[in-house]
Amino acid sequence: MAFISSHLPFIGHKAYRQSILQANRLLEANNAGNDDNNNEADEEEFTEKELPAWRTYAKMILPHVGLILLSFVYIVGGAFAFYHLEGPNEVSIRDSNLRQIAIYKEQMLNDMWNLVNSDTPKAVIEATAAAHVDNVTRMLFDAFDTHFITAKHLRAENGGEDEHSWTYTTALFFTATLLTTIGYGNLVPVTLWGRMFCVLYALFGVPLILITVADIGKFMSEQISKLYERYKKARLRWLEQSDSKREFLFQENQNNQNNNLMSGLEESSGIPMSLITIILLGYIAIGAVLLGLWEKWDFFTGFYFTFITMTTVGFGDIVPLNKSFFVVDLLYIIIGLAITTMCIDLVGIQYIHKIHYVGRAMKDARFAIVNVGGKMVHVPDIMRYASVLQQKYGKKPAEQTDEYVKGSFIPQDIHLIKYIDYT
Repeated sequence: MAFISSHLPFIGHKAYRQSILQANRLLEANNAGNDDNNNEADEEEFTEKELPAWRTYAKMILPHVGLILLSFVYIVGGAFAFYHLEGPNEVSIRDSNLRQIAIYKEQMLNDMWNLVNSDTPKAVIEATAAAHVDNVTRMLFDAFDTHFITAKHLRAENGGEDEHSWTYTTALFFTATLLTTIGYGNLVPVTLWGRMFCVLYALFGVPLILITVADIGKFMSEQISKLYERYKKARLRWLEQSDSKREFLFQENQNNQNNNLMSGLEESSGIPMSLITIILLGYIAIGAVLLGLWEKWDFFTGFYFTFITMTTVGFGDIVPLNKSFFVVDLLYIIIGLAITTMCIDLVGIQYIHKIHYVGRAMKDARFAIVNVGGKMVHVPDIMRYASVLQQKYGKKPAEQTDEYVKGSFIPQDIHLIKYIDYT
């Protein structure tokens, strides 16, 4: 140290004090600048937090609305493409089949007329007529199998000119049932370009629509849960103010013991399974009534169709035919799929929590402790002790429990003690 100090320049007390004062001034100036910067940052952060209410709601709703609009545009665009890919092919195939049927009809009439006016034996005429009938029947079946010819197209009064399978409305209904994986199968693309486009369109559209429906269902489940929580709080306040508070608490205690004895956990949504089932079946019943009005179905047929549709099974044995209500049917189906997703989400949350609780309870049972005769004993030790007693004395497990393991004391008015949820 002597060597180091001998080589340092000597500073007097006065100069030393001045250097200290200058250093303090520099530190104060630096701190003041940092404080100003911090204040400016705090002010900017404060101004950023103070957003208008409409902007807050807009940030929350905009992603959901954007997803719905994107799905809507995707469905409408696909319907437009399918109409222009399959519409001209439908017209050409139908006109070709109608011409063939008309030509054969004229030929059949001429042949039968010539046979009747000639000396042809009756047996030959009957055989020729039967052959013509078989040929006409085969041609009609082939024409109907193309999904483009119906009985209205064969009527002579109007020729079925206004009856088309591929219209903007039916194409919209087709794309919606395609992307929701329902797929009734009553209307399908038959051209090469139409089928290729269908594969690519569904490849990107099915995930988009499923995500959209799941997002709507999640939003609905959250809103239903909030409404039910408000209902429970309002009901609790009303019952606490009434004269039947004691009976209410006792009944709630019994319900909690019955409902949560095995689960050990309050469901996060709190919505009972019966209410979820009523919501789903009620919506299906409403659809059955509405479809019965404009499709002329009975209630069971409408209920069967709506149930098959809501579960995305889509057999295709029963399909709506009134094209005037296709848009209404489409809205009902999309909302119904969202409600089905909501119900599955609510039920799934409850069972997931129950499964997790059972797993944790089984894992933590090794460390459970009970009070036996004033001593804290592990449950596994009690089980081993009971096993030893069973082997030694041959008594039943119930007798061992009554004799050697005393239960904890439970006061009679325990139902008056509030649960933590009620505080």
